[in-house]
Amino acid sequence: MRQRKQQVDLIFDVVVAACRNGVQDMSLQEIAFTYERQHGRRIDVGTVSGRVTALVNAQRLVRLAGSERLCSISKKRVAPVTVPAKQARMF
Repeated sequence: MRQRKQQVDLIFDVVVAACRNGVQDMSLQEIAFTYERQHGRRIDVGTVSGRVTALVNAQRLVRLAGSERLCSISKKRVAPVTVPAKQARMF
């Protein structure tokens, strides 16, 4: 349970940092890639998916319905996630 919460917080931090640096949204693959680069350890996309779902349910992240785009890594169409507008202003 503790590791799950830590992963949730680290994934949230990855998305927030990307948004601060001008990234509008992120796919699960992009989150996993950035997480691995920042933390030096591999994370499965399935794990990222579960943690992102928890963040969306907690309203810490939002899925951008209707804003599908190609993932820069997988080149597949994705519905990316981002920080909610009200939360982005806090950072």
